[in-house]
Amino acid sequence: MKLVLTIFISLFLFGCGGGAAAPVLTKINLYPATAAIHVGEEQTFVAQGLDQFHNPMTGITFTWTSSDNGANGHAIARFHGGVATGVSAGVMHVTASASGVNSEPAALTVLVPTSTAKARGDVAGTH
Repeated sequence: MKLVLTIFISLFLFGCGGGAAAPVLTKINLYPATAAIHVGEEQTFVAQGLDQFHNPMTGITFTWTSSDNGANGHAIARFHGGVATGVSAGVMHVTASASGVNSEPAALTVLVPTSTAKARGDVAGTH
């Protein structure tokens, strides 16, 4: 009886795969999914990797890309390492990737300030 129990426990614990499966990156969530900033402001995006069991993973190095290539000298935002700084009005999309997995794109809208005076911080009647 003891031998049968030992064999059963061994088969149960080690199964066909020899134990628990190692975590594998299968999805990247990007936060926030949409954001809006004004020219000169910053927006930080955060990526979170999930394994095949939908558990958060750590130690992932993400590669960041944006749809804003500054074509015709008209950049919407400067983008580096998950941080975008608004340059001119427009919409761009940001993605994060690692190990062949890409996030869904996040949308960033850059708005112009409502007035030049507000952008400079001027107060009416002072110079």
